[in-house]
Amino acid sequence: MKKVFEVTLKQMILIIHRAINSVDIRLFNHGEQVAYIMMNLLKADGNYSDEEILEICAISVFHDIGAYKVAERDKLAQIDTISPFDHAVYGALFIKYFSPLSRLYKIVLTHHFTVKYYKNKNIDIISKEGLLLNFADYIDRIYLNKKVLSKDYLDEDKGNHLKEHIKLFVDADRKFGFISKLLDGSYEEELHRFFETKVLTREEVIAYSKMLAYSIDFRSEATVKHTILVEAISYQIAKLCGLGEETLTKIKVASVLHDIGKIGIPVEILEKPGKLTPDEFEIMEKHSIIGYNILSDLNIDDIRDIGALHHEKIDGTGYPFGIKGEELTVEIRIVAIGDIISALLGARSYKESFDKEKIIRILENMVKSNKIDSEIVNLFINNYEFIMDEALKESNDLMDKYLNLNDEYKTILKQFS
Repeated sequence: MKKVFEVTLKQMILIIHRAINSVDIRLFNHGEQVAYIMMNLLKADGNYSDEEILEICAISVFHDIGAYKVAERDKLAQIDTISPFDHAVYGALFIKYFSPLSRLYKIVLTHHFTVKYYKNKNIDIISKEGLLLNFADYIDRIYLNKKVLSKDYLDEDKGNHLKEHIKLFVDADRKFGFISKLLDGSYEEELHRFFETKVLTREEVIAYSKMLAYSIDFRSEATVKHTILVEAISYQIAKLCGLGEETLTKIKVASVLHDIGKIGIPVEILEKPGKLTPDEFEIMEKHSIIGYNILSDLNIDDIRDIGALHHEKIDGTGYPFGIKGEELTVEIRIVAIGDIISALLGARSYKESFDKEKIIRILENMVKSNKIDSEIVNLFINNYEFIMDEALKESNDLMDKYLNLNDEYKTILKQFS
């Protein structure tokens, strides 16, 4: 398959790393450490290809991704003890329906099953890699609590672990010396080098981007619907502009990630039922610079700029940098307009969804004020029904999948309880 542009798994992992660290630095560091432990255990096992290890390590990085749905922000780092099955079930279903690694979802589902638990419960939804992930997760928690790793701690808890896992732990350390690297922090560079060997396909880049965006946005149905609409509207406009496949892919990825900085905004502001106060709006505006920083220094500056600069205006009155005129590329201008249209369409407690006439009137007024691009706005107005039909169809399909996920979550959680 021809690669439209090269993005490695390392770059995508770093985007996820920075985004999650904007909420709680401890949560993602735990994910990377668990992934590093899994990498060494799987290599020592000898029955997995590098490609298989890469995929399992990638899913290990965000094995706690369900925490965003089931925990309050200030409790994220304690998610393993507060609601272990809740976030494992939701995270697994999220991986199943909204990630490029859907076939591996049982690994995440299983990662809080001890050997004793699943034998007692006679549960058939089980993954041997998930049990190994549970073991790796436990090893990292020993490190976090004791600041030391040794077989002695594992022997004290034999009943909850398979003997072969403990043996694998010893063999892996003998072969690779991974414990000392985990303890001194040098593991990170080795793990990133491993992830760098995987160049993602166009479809994988888009899928990972959506997974990250939706994991953040699913704290808020209004926010995720906004992201879905921005992507769909921007993509349809870009196609009608006659842009090439490579540029279309960049717009698709950038529009999915355009609000990535909202992960650093308190949910009470994101979900406030009324209009924001000036102080709250000032905080909300920071999502642009947070997103810009998350996507910087990863050799994807074009994607970063298309997404993170969507609040800039042609006359220079936008934010975060006050960029104006020709500094704003056609791609940036398209996503900016897609963002405005999606916001106007969105129904919130303090506003109804605007109709076609009002949306067009607002866009035309913004053109007259030299805020947004006139040619792109005219193209949108002339193709309004087609663009909106396509965008709303995609949005509704995805929201239906999301609602079905919630129903399945409740069913599985009841089974485990």
